[in-house]
Amino acid sequence: MSIKTLAGQTIYYGLSNIISKLLNYLLTPFYLGIISASAFGEMSTAYSYVPFANIVLTYGMETAFFRFAKKDKEQQVLSTSMISLIFSTIGATILLLLLQSPITNSHSGEMAGLSGHASFYFYIVMIMAFDALTAIPYAQLRLENRPLRYAFIRIANIVTNVVFNIFFLKICPLLYSSGHHWVPDVLGGGGTLGYIYLSNMLASGLTLVMFLPQIRRIKWEFNAGLWKEMIVYALPLIIVGMAGMVNETFDRAWFLPTFLPGGDEEKKKALIGIYSANYKLAILINMFIQAFRLGAEPFFFKQAESENPQKVYARVMKIFVVLLCSMFLFVSLYLNIWKAFLRKPEYYDGLKIVPLLLMGYIFLGIYYNLTIWFKLTNNTRAGAVITLISAGLAFLLNWWWIPVMGYFGAALATMVCYLVQMVICYVWGQKHYPVPYHLPKILTYMLLAIGIFYLYTWINSTFISPGHIYALKGSSLALSTVFFLGYLFFIIRMEKREFARFPFIGKYFR
Repeated sequence: MSIKTLAGQTIYYGLSNIISKLLNYLLTPFYLGIISASAFGEMSTAYSYVPFANIVLTYGMETAFFRFAKKDKEQQVLSTSMISLIFSTIGATILLLLLQSPITNSHSGEMAGLSGHASFYFYIVMIMAFDALTAIPYAQLRLENRPLRYAFIRIANIVTNVVFNIFFLKICPLLYSSGHHWVPDVLGGGGTLGYIYLSNMLASGLTLVMFLPQIRRIKWEFNAGLWKEMIVYALPLIIVGMAGMVNETFDRAWFLPTFLPGGDEEKKKALIGIYSANYKLAILINMFIQAFRLGAEPFFFKQAESENPQKVYARVMKIFVVLLCSMFLFVSLYLNIWKAFLRKPEYYDGLKIVPLLLMGYIFLGIYYNLTIWFKLTNNTRAGAVITLISAGLAFLLNWWWIPVMGYFGAALATMVCYLVQMVICYVWGQKHYPVPYHLPKILTYMLLAIGIFYLYTWINSTFISPGHIYALKGSSLALSTVFFLGYLFFIIRMEKREFARFPFIGKYFR
């Protein structure tokens, strides 16, 4: 598989990821117009636990599948990993349902709005179960280079979720208010969030149904020896994933509810809602990171069997950083436009965290690229150590900064932790699996992008802020465009030969 193929697949994965994320993203202003900030905070807290559960329920088996699925035993690896996940998911689901009462009645359950709502908890547990059971089928599509099939199922999942949300939250209330009491009273009785979770569960269930023909074609055979090898490789990845999620979602799940000053729980939920809504803007850059990872993970493992793969990894990293920095500026320079998705002015105060989170995602994306060294050398314990260090730092910084700076402290802690994680992984990796990364160019592109943003911020606040003598209508937007196009022009001049190798767009650079 060549870099051109990787780029093409990333485009396919990217389109599906962007379409699905945008459809899902449109639900944010939809929710904000229906539920309160505190209810949105409850929902964000509840959903922040789902990634943790998915890591435990899949226990690194997806990455182990890519590592062990060689041509001569791909079917054996597929069957063994799928059987393992089916039995473990069933067992974990039963256990979670049995623990419903102590979990929902805990402080975390109350902050997530689950206390007294058994149906909410059931829906969330089933979402986790369905997602775990579809992990290997999704991985199989990626390994077999079938991005179109992957994209179709991903988009179908989100479309289904959107349709059910519109039905329950928009159509049902209209029908109910018109006297059609055969539909549920969605907006009354405090059960609105339950219909959001129900919509998600139905969409996840449909995804599993769409995979059933693919699952039925598996030649069911469990290889105990192979399973032990895969488990030894995969178990440290649970620590990698769990510790990584401390930065990714624990701010909403535990840090903010615990460390925000004051005893007013409703105010805390509202602040978490503001933080979570603005976090959605930062996730725009994460769409590309996720799309890239979907194509890159199988690519890196296959490329390892070729001659001198390190040069390829270095080229991929440089291109990846260029695209990440461009997206950072695209979001941060046009925040006045993106904030329209927030719907209500009460959420605008949180816009100050978006650039920090965007920078954090740049560091996180680079880290994902760097992790290939410990995956290829079967040293997944190193990954566990790195992410444990990052997780420990996250606890320390959030404990220190949130009481002083509020949710801005949580965003700053996230950015710093991703930076430290990236640096440690690079230094350690170069000792065990040296890759000739283009550091001068990579650092130039990153520092230039960050410098442009802060220069724009200073000019905008000093000379173009509302009421200033030099302020002109639309001048802030014009300045953003000048800076953004200037950065793109510089990048194109520097990397013209590299872009010429791209599929689809390469012909415009030759």
